[in-house]
Amino acid sequence: MTKNEVISEASQIWLLLSERKILSVQRIEEMTHYREALVCLALGWLVKENKIRLFEEEGMIHAEIIISIPEVYY
Repeated sequence: MTKNEVISEASQIWLLLSERKILSVQRIEEMTHYREALVCLALGWLVKENKIRLFEEEGMIHAEIIISIPEVYY
């Protein structure tokens, strides 16, 4: 698997999260039909790029999109 493949799949996961806001890793796997390893690599890339945050809830890891609001200077 190449870096470009991971980035491409990360983009697809980011689009999914932009619609759903929060999803468990398991649900992302089910919705995308990606292998667990690919989902984890893609989520790691998105965390590195500060696009999502990961958290644990009820024993499951979830991903949540980070919505950035541009600063406005007056």
